[in-house]
Amino acid sequence: MVIITRDRYVVINFITDESYVSMNLIKTKVWQTYQNVFGISGSSSAGLYFEHFDEKKKSGIIRCSHDSLSSLLTVLALITKVDGIDVILHPIYVSGVINKAKKYLT
Repeated sequence: MVIITRDRYVVINFITDESYVSMNLIKTKVWQTYQNVFGISGSSSAGLYFEHFDEKKKSGIIRCSHDSLSSLLTVLALITKVDGIDVILHPIYVSGVINKAKKYLT
């Protein structure tokens, strides 16, 4: 029996006082926080993938499985600092189709 996972695409904006924050630092912080809260098996079953990030517009799209959507939103709320810089990761929109999610990128 083949199990097909349904994906969800979370459009996020990150709010900071700094003019530039590296996307690699944000990606690493999301992974580390997810592993600290839900463990290695929880993070591997989440299927996190960073689809699109724009450092100038300070927005991006994160893909996850539909079962781990609430876990991802919890992790985004827990992150307040990235490499000593105050950051708020604000989820704007959740979609099941990536093309619709791309319309919400600011």
